[in-house]
Amino acid sequence: LRALQRRSASDLPSCATSDAVEAHVAVEIAAAGVQASGLVVRVVSQRLYHCRAVAGMKVRYGADYPDSFPYRSKALFAFQEVDGADVCVFALYVQEYDAACPRPNTNRTYISYLDSTRWLHTSPPGQRSVVYHAIVNGYLQYAGAAGFSHAHLWVEPPKAGDEYIFYCRRPDPAHGSRPMPTSQLRAWYVRMLERAQATGIVAEFGDIQQELVSGLTSLRDFPLFEGDFFPEHVAELVDESSGGAEPHFSRKQSITLVEDMKAQVAGVKRRFLVA
Repeated sequence: LRALQRRSASDLPSCATSDAVEAHVAVEIAAAGVQASGLVVRVVSQRLYHCRAVAGMKVRYGADYPDSFPYRSKALFAFQEVDGADVCVFALYVQEYDAACPRPNTNRTYISYLDSTRWLHTSPPGQRSVVYHAIVNGYLQYAGAAGFSHAHLWVEPPKAGDEYIFYCRRPDPAHGSRPMPTSQLRAWYVRMLERAQATGIVAEFGDIQQELVSGLTSLRDFPLFEGDFFPEHVAELVDESSGGAEPHFSRKQSITLVEDMKAQVAGVKRRFLVA
């Protein structure tokens, strides 16, 4: 028990993902003239899951639509040693749908949750975003090298009173207990992806309408992820298209269903980025 109590974050097993992220962070923050001593990145959990297909989609498209989409869920945490104790300062949850996953999720990674604290110590002070951007971009670089072609990011802040990962934190000096405005959080992600584009990690990025929906011709080509915003809305669209009957007996033309989906996405497009 005492041996466990003396373990530090650096004693946790490393892996290809954490090694790649740590290496990228070291290069990026050095280039920015920033130090974050004692920073350790580890994948603390990874498990295989299956995202079950929306029932209405399976009824509508039959054998042309998969039963489920296998993915690997990873939880990537960053720790910093502060006054002899390891402090968790950053957390990232991703879903990796690799080459073995059927279309349309093939080779897509979904950053479902990202959260951070204000406890990170940097020199000079106040450089948390440099470090946190480097962590996420380090993951994106790893994902690209591993064969993933697209990364999907949810950029909507939690509602007041909710937290994504860290449930207890001191009030933000600028916002108090109010959540960060969506526009500010989105700008944070955009700056991060601009850096990723400048360093060759991503070729391009944009909102979900630009990168995915504008050329959509069939609803079955729209990727759906576990716990994402869209599966419930897609289920509603498919149910409405059936007019209360079985979809394969009474349904809207596919082009109409796609236009309905495009209208749905248009209202929330700024909540999602695709790289």
